[in-house]
Amino acid sequence: MIVNVCPAAMTKASPDRLWELLTTPERFEEWQGARLVSAIPPGPLSAGQLITLSAPAFGRWLRFTFEIGGVDPNRQWIDLTARFPFGIVNREHITLAPTGEGGTLVRFN
Repeated sequence: MIVNVCPAAMTKASPDRLWELLTTPERFEEWQGARLVSAIPPGPLSAGQLITLSAPAFGRWLRFTFEIGGVDPNRQWIDLTARFPFGIVNREHITLAPTGEGGTLVRFN
């Protein structure tokens, strides 16, 4: 079974501020509650990078990975494949768009 959900959210934070948060693996815990285990290669998100994270679930710490498919800092989008325990795979296209009020529309497609 395939489920397709495309959530979006508005924030008062600027696109540049969010971009820094989303592309710095050491800061992932600030927005997703998961601890960084490793980033190979280290550094800001880049195509081909493998990010391993750990988060509490079901009374234990479970690991999952983000395989970074593409990153476009000029258009502010990220493509990634998230692989979770139990065979769950989620493909994401994250985009940031400025709002008229100086904030950001964040889309997870």
